[in-house]
Amino acid sequence: MSEPKEQRSPEWHWEQALVDDYYNYRWRKLMDPLCETFQGWKAGNVGHAEVDRAIEEAYKERCVMHSLFVQRRDRAVALIHLWDREWFDEWVQDHRPPPSVQLPS
Repeated sequence: MSEPKEQRSPEWHWEQALVDDYYNYRWRKLMDPLCETFQGWKAGNVGHAEVDRAIEEAYKERCVMHSLFVQRRDRAVALIHLWDREWFDEWVQDHRPPPSVQLPS
């Protein structure tokens, strides 16, 4: 098991920034379509059944998100890499890790 990272270390900040940005990305991916469904319902273009399905799908996705974001930060980083490699690789291009961080392979 790895040593715990100091809360103010470059590694800690990099991991926290990754988790925070991914959290925002996943929330937008979850909420934008749901908001569009609600707007369609409010305008009279979407029925109750479609709203119900959208809420159910959003709830399932929220449960998946919760299971990710309650992990230790280093574990969450590894899971983000595993679950969403394209997003992870793109993020890392703009946010190079400190030299001491070993990226998952």
